[in-house]
Amino acid sequence: MPYIRRQNPFLTIALAVFDCAGILAAFLLAAYLTRPAVAPFYEHVFGHVAYFVIFAIVWCSAAVDHRLFVSRRGDDFATYLLAVMRAVSDALVLSVFVAALFSQSGLERDFLLSFCISALLTMLAFRAVLRLGLWNLRRRGFNFRYVLIVGANDRAARLVKAMTAHPRYGYRLEGFLDDDPERAAALQAAGLTSLGRLADLETVLLNRVIDEVYITLPVRSFYQTIQNMSHQCEAAGVPVRLLADLFPLQIATSRLMHMEDIPLLSLSAIPESQGQLALKRLIDLVVSSLLLVGMFPVFLAIGILIKLDSKGPVFFRQERVGLNQRRFKMIKFRSMIVNAEELRKSLEAYNEADGPVFKIRNDPRITRVGRFIRRFSLDEFPQLINVWLGQMSLVGPRPPIPSEVEKYSWDQRRRLSVKPGMTGLWQVSGRSDVAFEEWVEMDLAYIDSWSLAEDFRILFKTFHAVVFGRGAA
Repeated sequence: MPYIRRQNPFLTIALAVFDCAGILAAFLLAAYLTRPAVAPFYEHVFGHVAYFVIFAIVWCSAAVDHRLFVSRRGDDFATYLLAVMRAVSDALVLSVFVAALFSQSGLERDFLLSFCISALLTMLAFRAVLRLGLWNLRRRGFNFRYVLIVGANDRAARLVKAMTAHPRYGYRLEGFLDDDPERAAALQAAGLTSLGRLADLETVLLNRVIDEVYITLPVRSFYQTIQNMSHQCEAAGVPVRLLADLFPLQIATSRLMHMEDIPLLSLSAIPESQGQLALKRLIDLVVSSLLLVGMFPVFLAIGILIKLDSKGPVFFRQERVGLNQRRFKMIKFRSMIVNAEELRKSLEAYNEADGPVFKIRNDPRITRVGRFIRRFSLDEFPQLINVWLGQMSLVGPRPPIPSEVEKYSWDQRRRLSVKPGMTGLWQVSGRSDVAFEEWVEMDLAYIDSWSLAEDFRILFKTFHAVVFGRGAA
């Protein structure tokens, strides 16, 4: 198997210390801007030091998820700063949530607002200075890596073009190896030096300074050759990079994983930030627990009204399709007559929704109390039980019924690749008024760009939509 150099722990520690300095600067700036006129500055600082610690810890988790503690030589400036912005946003949202959960005296709004702004600006400035400083060093001939390319083909040509287009990345191409004279001539025309045949790798490693070896050979045709080369590089202590564009994927991202000592190439089009996903689950559990306890009197009152209005159970349990085709019973307050499901077939001609979804704005099956609780989405609140059980999340694509999933196209099934939610991007963008195709596009866009900050934004907009009853059916 290819030898892959592990991340330098000193680099991680150095970046963490550098970031903590930026966080401290933002913290002191926020404390200075919001200091009271009567109290000493140091008392104001010590009064908020717990939040500084919380944010620093959460930041480290967010930075790991966004790969900010690893070398990112090949990233352009905009991509790098966008990753920093997303990490800061996630850390701010999560740290405020944690601080509010455990704080006894509450959080000072002016300080939090000042810290949010200063943290974003400071971390962007610190990381920008770090990146520009490294780029300047590399342009001056420092902090560079000597690279050997193995294989002369179109993939190698693209790699060479990317490395040579920007000197700031710090790559120096020593040359390449290949057995085919015609392919070698193509790379030589691009200005790269031929250092011999594939069998000359050991000689090159012994006689030249090589920091990294990039193998662009097709794995299927050169498996044994690649394996032998990898062992040679491993013995010499030189890292090997295998190009990961093995398949022409459109949206999936690739990253390296390990199962014990077995390296795995992960190709995934869904969120895999384990730290953020774990925190998302924690938020789901805490919020659903608090709401279930706090809203118990409201649940009781709604249950009594439903029983007084029509015959039948208080709750309606319906089979839905969740994460990766998992079936579960979604719980809602009953808002229709008891035999509503049997009457659906007779109402198919009046369906106002497109696609596989069934919806009628003035559905005759809805009861009087049902119409009221639907207007303000009160019928949805028992789904907090599904959230508490881990079958659903507070935010995510709405869980479809099995008959709807059967009509999905293959691409539309990607809606099922994440845990379904009580609310989602399409609900806050028109809810039932959105066409099915647009609804699916919004769900897939949510999956592709998911973050905790986006979840909190959707929750805030959902609260506004529920209060004003906008778009409810």
